[in-house]
Amino acid sequence: MLLGIYDLYHQILLLPRSTETYYLKYGIPHLKAYFKALAKGEEEITAELLFQTMVRRSRQDVIKRQLAGEEIYIAGQKIRFPKRKLQQFTYNFEASFQGFYAGIANQIDELHLAPYNIKGFKKQKNKQEEDEVKRNDALVALMKSLYLKRLESSLIAFEGSIRNQRNFQERFFSLLQEGKLLDSHNFRKILTAETDEEESSSVEDLIDSLNEIEPQDYHIKKLQSQIKSDLGILNGILNTLLQIRKDVEIGMDYDRKLTAFKQVLSTELKGQKVLVFSYFKDTADYLYNQLLSDQDWLKAMAIDCRKPTIDKITGETPGKQREEKVKRFAPKANGQSEDEQQSLQSQEIDILICTDVLSEGQNLQDAGVLVNYDLHWNPVRMIQRAGRIDRLGTNYEELFIYNCFPEEGLEDLLGLVARLQARIAMIGENVGLDGSVLGEIISEKSLEELYRLKKAVSDADKEAILEELEQTADLVSLDEMRLPLLEFFQLEGEQAAEEIPLGIHSTRHFYIPEVENGAIFLAFRVKDEHFWHFYPRINGVISLNLDKIITNKRQIFNWLKCKASDFPPPEKLLPAKFDDSIFDVLDVAVCNLMTLFRKQETSSIVKPKLNKSLQKINQALIQFDPIDEDAVYQEAKRRILKVITTVNLRIYERDLKLIWENFAHKKDLNALVFELDEFFVEQDQYHEIDEEAQFNPSTVIKEEDIQLVCYQWFKPE
Repeated sequence: MLLGIYDLYHQILLLPRSTETYYLKYGIPHLKAYFKALAKGEEEITAELLFQTMVRRSRQDVIKRQLAGEEIYIAGQKIRFPKRKLQQFTYNFEASFQGFYAGIANQIDELHLAPYNIKGFKKQKNKQEEDEVKRNDALVALMKSLYLKRLESSLIAFEGSIRNQRNFQERFFSLLQEGKLLDSHNFRKILTAETDEEESSSVEDLIDSLNEIEPQDYHIKKLQSQIKSDLGILNGILNTLLQIRKDVEIGMDYDRKLTAFKQVLSTELKGQKVLVFSYFKDTADYLYNQLLSDQDWLKAMAIDCRKPTIDKITGETPGKQREEKVKRFAPKANGQSEDEQQSLQSQEIDILICTDVLSEGQNLQDAGVLVNYDLHWNPVRMIQRAGRIDRLGTNYEELFIYNCFPEEGLEDLLGLVARLQARIAMIGENVGLDGSVLGEIISEKSLEELYRLKKAVSDADKEAILEELEQTADLVSLDEMRLPLLEFFQLEGEQAAEEIPLGIHSTRHFYIPEVENGAIFLAFRVKDEHFWHFYPRINGVISLNLDKIITNKRQIFNWLKCKASDFPPPEKLLPAKFDDSIFDVLDVAVCNLMTLFRKQETSSIVKPKLNKSLQKINQALIQFDPIDEDAVYQEAKRRILKVITTVNLRIYERDLKLIWENFAHKKDLNALVFELDEFFVEQDQYHEIDEEAQFNPSTVIKEEDIQLVCYQWFKPE
């Protein structure tokens, strides 16, 4: 069946009887934290976890079996999947503002964003500081990429970011004029303010997060010059956007993207239930307000005098309201009884506009149309979003996925994004970058897929790229990976496999675009576990840096898989010369494996970093007690402090901030403890800490436990 992320989490958690740390040895210190990161796109599902927990059939697996004539049932219901169909609508912003995208893109590329890389202006730098400058250069490129994403999404989203940047640099420059220099070492905080829709840091909050440093150690005039240059560019962009908005207000022009969106809703999609996605909260809010305020459009959308009901879900929507809106949007899928369904249908939502905070576990199959208002810079995300409406129980034979593209200017936009991403990748190769800061990387392949999606005109072209993206988006298919082994057993017998000696190796001349200079694959066995490591060859040498290692089993499997018919008969296949550099490679690879084990062993005992609200709550509970304190209060406080100091609560920052602000206003410790206790019960946090398994020293891996099963050299053709 089709599983959402949290559906999968709950099923996997059943196996170890709700022990969150059971999967530590598979590189997952805490299961729920791992799945929360998965839901936000910060992690990828590991093949190892699926191998250990599931017998699985993906959507593609089931479809292949059905095409072969097999009928598949779940709970007595015959499984069927609707056909997904790609559609698109376009707009031409350049018709009114010729060269707009190219002009704006060039201005963004000219930005220095100097406050984000203060170390670059230091008069004397050591090696560590030189590397920090390079890393911050990559993060500056990342910020520019983000601005381009917001530009494509909507002028409102873009203007908000540019205005925030202008205000930040003005405040930074003002303090610099007063003789104060601030170091932007905490780039993560600044990035989060732009990328996390639930983060609402003001300019003053960002300034307060920076440390004051000695100005005499830095080239202040050069820094001032770059900030002045940026302020000129930023104000110029804001003036351009202001003029566009004025033209729209007086009717000289209009938002062509919004107009195209309204047009497709009122023609092709009139009367249908539509789910609309945007990456950005600003854009979602803008769409919602624009649709509701256009009375002429609403009248044109009316059926039997009933205008469509429109609503939205963003990071600002409280959890209970999200649940209620999901039910109203999909009453058939979520109503528990006929009475509840009828009640929900009386206030049914027809068009739901949302960001990706709408989690994958939602049943929204009442809808048959998904609209991506802005470019999905990782097209696989399009498939993941489609899973919200493509679920078991849908009544649709066909589901439509609409994508929006600019008719002109896309090449300029994508061209600069590609250059920025190449710059980030080059710096990453030299000094290494923190993937948790970089977030979702826009790969060259993703950009190529965007071009293909826009240019796909025929049904055959659309089906081809859709199938390719669906296969990529699928979780690792265990059937596909086990099939070659089962075929070998059938031909040669299991005994033949058991007789293969440890350490067997081969050489294959095979071109892999991602590692075009070659690589080495190493398969290890450690007690009952198996580890696949793939090291690329860089500048003629196998790179054994841990940041270069590839462990994705699906990816490695696709590189390894081959057929006997791909090679000459064994008697005609000349043996490859033994490469004794394997010994040096193996020594370092084993050390790397031990390093990974040590990280896994210690990761479960690392305490989470507390944000400002949690620090204040923790301090208040430790330092003060109410006059009428009793045993119930003490026990609740003990539980709360344990959660605060052991569980990563970042996803609840907004809720905890509100709880703290409520306490700061009322000064009632009993109320604070009661509210926190109720919140943690509702979020199931106590279950986590009560069932937490402690690390068992007997499971420590020693170097002698590591066995090399096999290895394979990959060399260019």
